[in-house]
Amino acid sequence: MSNPAELLEQVVIDLDAVLAGDVIAGLSDEAKMGLLQVAGRVQRRVDAVVVETVASSGVGR
Repeated sequence: MSNPAELLEQVVIDLDAVLAGDVIAGLSDEAKMGLLQVAGRVQRRVDAVVVETVASSGVGR
């Protein structure tokens, strides 16, 4: 699995597992803070994927 879209599809599957049921609700406050920190890192990477994809698309050139 080296295709970027396939790699991101696995990320979606993993995030669905995090969001399933009461996984987040059952975390301690400290664990929730850690989760928020990691979620921020994930969000920055997703933003970078969008920027890099648009920048390399050649649209508007």
